[in-house]
Order: sequence, then structure tokens, then C-alpha cells
Amino acid sequence: MRRPPTFYPRLFAILIATALLHLHSPAAAQEPELEGVWIEERPPGGPITQTMRLTLHPQAEPQPPLKYRLLPRESQMLDGNAAIHYLKAMGFLEQQAAQKRLQEIITESMERVRQERKDIDEVPPYSWQSTRPEELPLEEVKEFLKLTSFQLWPLEEAAQRRRADFDRQLQEQDEIWAYLIPEIQSMRELARLQRLRCRVAIAEGDTEQALKILGQQYAMARHLGQDEFVISALVGVSVGGVAWEDALHLIRQPNAPNLYWAFAALPRPVVDIQHELDTEAEWLPIGVKVLREVDETPRQAGYWQGFIDRLIPQLGSLEAELAKFGVRLPDDPVAARATFAGLIAAAYPGAKQYLIDRGQLDRERIEEYPTAQVFFLALLRYHEERQQEAIKWAHLPYWQAKPHLDDFAETVRAQEEQIGWTALPTELISVPIVSVLQAVARMQQQIALMQTIEAIRMAGAVNGGKLPQRLEDLPLPAPVDPFTGRPFDYQHLGSHAVLSGAAHPHLQYRFVLRFDPEDSSAATR
Repeated sequence: MRRPPTFYPRLFAILIATALLHLHSPAAAQEPELEGVWIEERPPGGPITQTMRLTLHPQAEPQPPLKYRLLPRESQMLDGNAAIHYLKAMGFLEQQAAQKRLQEIITESMERVRQERKDIDEVPPYSWQSTRPEELPLEEVKEFLKLTSFQLWPLEEAAQRRRADFDRQLQEQDEIWAYLIPEIQSMRELARLQRLRCRVAIAEGDTEQALKILGQQYAMARHLGQDEFVISALVGVSVGGVAWEDALHLIRQPNAPNLYWAFAALPRPVVDIQHELDTEAEWLPIGVKVLREVDETPRQAGYWQGFIDRLIPQLGSLEAELAKFGVRLPDDPVAARATFAGLIAAAYPGAKQYLIDRGQLDRERIEEYPTAQVFFLALLRYHEERQQEAIKWAHLPYWQAKPHLDDFAETVRAQEEQIGWTALPTELISVPIVSVLQAVARMQQQIALMQTIEAIRMAGAVNGGKLPQRLEDLPLPAPVDPFTGRPFDYQHLGSHAVLSGAAHPHLQYRFVLRFDPEDSSAATR
């Protein structure tokens, strides 16, 4: 059987957008010259290396240590539904004038792109997303943000809630394959506006406001991890990446408090994908509800003819995907049933052998079943086994799970060769678990890097503004890299040090760290 690509266009659109969110400057250099922006290196055949130069100021541990928090303490969180407040922040309600002006700004930007032949991220307000706080045209940005000032209260309210529930009731949906979630994309837009608000606060020296917005961003990321769709969790990872980059700008400021414990106190992981993975593992019986009838109760061939007649209309958009692999069902119901019966007959030997080999049923019982019953039993058993074999690795740290996931991918390919078309429905809707776990691990790596940098700032506060020789010399432990389970790479090079995260298939972070030479003594707070 030709292996089909995973049918999950919305997911891959989010994965691509999540990766692109971190890409800024095309310049590349061994030693970056710009302060607080990413310098990219794109070696042939290797991951993109993003390097940021950070001139830091020593900062001691705050007193009390948990003086600064990004999320409310559990005892201070409020019951209620954060989703309601996010939806309020998205809607304009009585803000028609603001909505009209925003549309005019977008139109003006697109016209400028056309006339000046620029990329969209080279013109305001889009270009502000990759602008350092100190370089923002503050008055212009603040005027722009006034158009959405009504969002401030709902976002503050949402950040205080334990849960976000979009009330999807997926079990009752008939066209789950075509289920639209525009509100999730709108939350990405909320995060971008929050980025501008945070950077304005940083530029104006309002550390308290900047921290407040960072906390709201991490709350949004956490809430997105409570939805039913893996896409939502990946948008949450993207939102967390926005907050992380803003935090990197904040800690460059002379008055920035040490945030080691603020980041250590975040949930691990911030975006918990377990609920989404468990939900999407059930998509086949949710989306094709007639499959819920399939069990080991013997049924005659006539029953399965009617079953196929009820099944075909429930395939929905999956039918279009099947057509890409040569499976075309005629419009005439009788002809469609005959075509489907032919597919079942072709898949029967592999389906039967799968049930036998996996110890699902004994051979004699299997041979008593009609061909269609064997096919659908194998289809559902394979789907359940395949999903659980993938999802179980999400319960381990990524660095422990990754080798097994590689082995699992090889096992899947072998099984597909054996059972043929029986595996196709699962292939069409399966979540690419490796990519999902990589995204979550990347967010955790960002947080671990931030903690390490803050531990270095803390070290500078007790040793006269000097960089530590080794990470083992830090006053507080540096977290391990989620991609390796080992310490980050750290090189002390005299006037500066280089801190690097492990590369994963597409991206590596690296920081060139210095202490401001004017900081000759430890700062205290």
C-alpha cells in the first residue's frame, strides 16, 4: 500500500505558522552584533540556528522568592469559564468605529506592500512584531493599541480563571472533519496585540505592567491546552513563544527583577496536550458514528450491506481525501456500495491476519464472520491500538520518548504494508505525534533556557558581575534540556559566554551572554 501523507491540513498550517513565528532577521553571523534580536544561520542540511545577544544586569533572588508570579496561585484562581472572556476580547460589540479604523489600517498596509513591493512583515503594524521595544515608534503604536483598549479587562479576567471551555460537544457533531475553530486563530491575534502592549510597557520602563501581560500570555497558552483540538494546544505553544521572546526583552532592562522562580513555578508542561490527544484519538468513531455499532456480535451479510449504505454518507470530507488514493465512491448508492464491498474484499486477507496475529480473536471465530465484519473489526482495533501506542509516549519526557517514537514509526510502516486499506482511515486522521511532542518540548526548552539565564543573572549578583565558569557553579540549579535530559551546553569565553539548547529537527536556540560592564557590583531587590 502506498503510504498516504497524514490528513491534517489545519495542524500542519499551525505547525508551519508556529515555526515561522520565531523567524525574524535573515542575517547570519558567528558573533551577532545586534542586541536582543534573532540572528539566523541556515547551514545546508542542518537546523536553523537562532542566536540572540543579551547584555544582562546582575539581579539577586527577589524577596520573598515568589514575589513575582506569571500565573495566579491555584488558591487564587477563580472558577468560571475563561473562554467567555477571550470571546469578549475578540468581539467588537459597540466598537464599530474602532473596527472600521483597523480595517482601514490593514487596507493601507496591504496597499503599501503592493506599491513598494515589500513583504507584509516589513510594513507597520506587522513590522512592529519583530521590533525591539526601544525601537518602537511608541506614540504611533499606542494610538494603534487604543483601537483595542476594550480588550484589557476581558484578558485580565480570563487570566484569573482555572479553565477554558468552548463547549464544543464533539460527540454530537456530524461533520467533525470540517469543524471550524476561527476563535482559536483569533486568540493568536490577541497574543500579537499583547506582544505590542508588553513591548510598549518595557520601552516605558513599566516592569509591573510587562509582567502582568506576560502572565496573561502564559494563562492563554495554558487555557488553549484545555481545548479538544490538538491545533488549539499548538496555538498555545505559539502564544507561549510570543511571551518568551517578550520576556527576553524584559530581562535586558536594568530594573528587571529576577524571574527564575516565576518561570520555575509555571505548570510542567504549561500546555498540557493529554486531553487533546485523548479526544482526537476518538475522532474516527466520533466522526463516523455508525462505526460504534461494530463489535464481536456475529451478524449476517445482509446487515453489513445496510451498514455500508449508512456508512458512506457519514464519511463527509474524508471521501474527498480517499479519492486522492484512488478510492472513488460513485454517487449512485448501489454502485457506491459495490465499490466499497470491493475494497473490503481486497483488504480482507490483511485484516484477518492482523486480528489473528495480534491475538484479538481466535482463527476459527474470525473465519465465521462475514468479510465486512472482519474488515471493520480490524479497522477499529488497529485504530485504537495505533492511537494508544502513539499517545502513551506523551506521558514521558520528550527525550525519553523520542527513540521509541522513531521505532514506532517503523512499526507503523510495517503494519501498513500488512493490512493495506484497513489502515487508511487511521492514517488520514492521525495526529503526527512526534511533531506535536516536539512543539511542546520546544516551549519547555524556552522556559528552561530562561530559568538558566536568570540563574546566571543571580550568580552575577553574588560574584561582582562575573559570568559563571560552569553551570554547576550557579547558585540555583539550571534545568536540563527537555530534548536531551542533560544540561544545556555552556561555554565561558572570557568576556562573554554562549548558552545553547539542543537542536531538534528544525531549530536551535543560542544566546551570547554578557554582563553590562557598568554593573560593577551586585544588584539587589
